Amino acid sequence: MYTNYEIGKILHKATTIEDFLCIQIELLENVDCYLQQFTADYFNFIGRYCMEAIPQLIEKKNPNLEKLACFHFLTTLLCDFDRFYKNGGASYFKMSVTSIEDRLKYTVNT
Repeated sequence: MYTNYEIGKILHKATTIEDFLCIQIELLENVDCYLQQFTADYFNFIGRYCMEAIPQLIEKKNPNLEKLACFHFLTTLLCDFDRFYKNGGASYFKMSVTSIEDRLKYTVNT
């Protein structure tokens, strides 16, 4: 688990889709642990921060659209954290992360 400071450093240094996906997956995969440390608003903040990064990621030469779609999906979960958590709980986030990881494995192998 990362601290608030460590998450901030990771986000500020993130320049690629992979950088952002890594921290998003970490947070959503371990959402119950992070909820002991942060409020739901913190997840919303991270989602908005990631959403603001999308234009720069799209501008990169030949962005991997599959990874970009995965990033956008996880960003949406973070942006509307309360609604998704209330309706599906931690298990919904874990299933979503598993699904994204499966898609990313396929993307890497092609």
